[in-house]
Amino acid sequence: MFNCQDKKTLTALSALLALLLAALAVCGCARTTAVIENGDFEQDSASGVPSSWSANLYYEDCASVGIASDAAYGSVARITASEPNDARLCQTVKVSPNTAYTLSCMVRTSGVEGGAGANVGVYGVPVSSEGVYGDSDWQRVELTGRTAEGQTELVVSVGIGSHGALASGEAWFDGVSIAPANDVEGIVSFGSASPDAINTEKTTGGGLFPTANILKGAAAATAVMLVIWLLHLSFAKKPYKAFEKGKGKTAAVISILLLALAVRVALSLIFYGHKTDINCFVLWGKRIAEHGAAEFYGKLVTENGVTSFAENWCDYPPGYMLVLGLMYKIGSLFNASADGYALCIKLPCIIADLACAYLVYAYAKRRMRFGAALTLMSLVAFCPVIAYVSSAWGQIDQVLALLLLLPILLLYERKPIWAGLVYGAAIIIKPQALMAGPLFAAAYLIYVFKGSPYKKLTLKKGRARLLMFRSDTVGLRLAETALAVLAAVAVIFIVSAPFRGDQPWYWLINKYYGTATSYDYATVNAYNFWALIGANWAKTSTPFMGLTYGKWGTVFMAVSVVLSISAYVFAALKHKSCKGALPLTMAFMFAGIFTFGHYMHERYIFPALLLLVFAYIFYNDRRILWSYMLYSATILVNCLAAFYYSYMFDVYKVTGDGGAIFDYDLIKVCSAASIVAFLLLTYVTFDLVIRNKPLRGYNG
Repeated sequence: MFNCQDKKTLTALSALLALLLAALAVCGCARTTAVIENGDFEQDSASGVPSSWSANLYYEDCASVGIASDAAYGSVARITASEPNDARLCQTVKVSPNTAYTLSCMVRTSGVEGGAGANVGVYGVPVSSEGVYGDSDWQRVELTGRTAEGQTELVVSVGIGSHGALASGEAWFDGVSIAPANDVEGIVSFGSASPDAINTEKTTGGGLFPTANILKGAAAATAVMLVIWLLHLSFAKKPYKAFEKGKGKTAAVISILLLALAVRVALSLIFYGHKTDINCFVLWGKRIAEHGAAEFYGKLVTENGVTSFAENWCDYPPGYMLVLGLMYKIGSLFNASADGYALCIKLPCIIADLACAYLVYAYAKRRMRFGAALTLMSLVAFCPVIAYVSSAWGQIDQVLALLLLLPILLLYERKPIWAGLVYGAAIIIKPQALMAGPLFAAAYLIYVFKGSPYKKLTLKKGRARLLMFRSDTVGLRLAETALAVLAAVAVIFIVSAPFRGDQPWYWLINKYYGTATSYDYATVNAYNFWALIGANWAKTSTPFMGLTYGKWGTVFMAVSVVLSISAYVFAALKHKSCKGALPLTMAFMFAGIFTFGHYMHERYIFPALLLLVFAYIFYNDRRILWSYMLYSATILVNCLAAFYYSYMFDVYKVTGDGGAIFDYDLIKVCSAASIVAFLLLTYVTFDLVIRNKPLRGYNG
């Protein structure tokens, strides 16, 4: 037993105690104490953003952050998102690796709807607390998760929306905190790759990005296409009498269409879709279904005696909004879940897919054997990229393709007024339809002054008699063309008029211009010439060979349009039988604009696929089908990669250089393949429109 009065013993005990305390201190330092600074938002900054916090807004022009005063909580953070957004306040906190933490805060909301609602979460990882929606009083929300092995920092966020789950409305936050939690099974992971690791993966071209899976999936899908193509080749070359003369042809067509429908419904249920696109579509459908068209794009508001126009963000023209409103109401009738609403939104695209496939069969059977027509229909019905874009992604590009094809077919059937009306519908639904305008203008001029290759008009009845023409003259065709223009303008005016509301008369022009220039980049994940030289997401103002990317893009787009018009006019004036010239040159035009134009997205070439199939039907040149097959593969890889780039950008956005995770090797290879496909199409197009001697081999 120690004698406390023994000085030496007391000194030794003191030293031992000091060592013990030092050891405890060292152990304590090994476990970082996580602290949120200014979690009560009492400290403001000159910028208006709360001190120690940074604002991160996915769409900066329709969201704001700041400090507000609350009767119960004093100074609080306020975040407003007038349109679907991922708008947050973020703070980087020091944490311990492989440790469980609970994030919490108080939140109050007003008019919050869509996506992840108002929440507390982690930036850089797609996790957030349960969202708060509508108009709600103050309540606490929490999120518990575990940091990753080796993770020393965590970006805590409070805001409206989350990665790929955009929301809108107004929310107030206070009392943000982080505290150790019980480490139990099933809690979410706060782990994410560090910016240095991500940048390393980016520069080495792979790693985090699922390149191998994309290429495997595209290869398997292309193999299916090749099998169908070989069947088409076989049926086209040989008359299988039992198949050609057998019963059940209608049943065979219906069976293929039903199977194609089943594939698309399955894809829609497996893939929710591109979250940003689908969430916007659902929100827009809800907005027009519940509030009507007049205030869809915004309304006049007066605040402090100042009247201004409060815009509701939407970068689409009004035509398809009516479709989205109808589909939202249908979903509401069945009390649909989130996946159910997504399926409803995709249904018009799926129907367009099937309609295009049937049109291929209807026209092909006039020119080839039944087996060849059926397998050609299957090449469209089961084209992987067509099915993927409409059913897995949830975009409306096949609707546009159908509305660009129908005017061509209506012109050939000598129904120019109906053709103009349908083209007007295409313009009011998707701005990319304007690309085809110059070529359609040339087609109408050929129609007026030459008439052929269009169907002869029956003059004893119909519009010729109504217009008091007794012969098929230039005057009659000019009158029809004028009425076609009026029909297109009327459709645009009638559909858009209810949406004008408080906006000026030229609002629709501003809408189209704003949509066209909203992504001021040389290319936006479109694998083309600009992507090949490393200009993906590069500003159009970047200098390049004496001009800028944007100016070169404008030149190339103009050249593509002029070449397509020249090719079509030459074919129409030189050759008697040239029905394939219009769809072929239009496909060439879309391909040229996509390959060398600026502002391009991955799907802007999409209408070329359907146009190529019809050019093949009319020309019976197997090289056109080769172009279709090659483009189907390159566009599929491009769309798959763009889909996952968007996801990876949301999850792993790097604040150091603002870039997403790209596999640059994949970009270069696929861009080069796309350029090869364009060169093949260019050769085939000008060989056919100049010589008009198809390289036959199928269908007799």
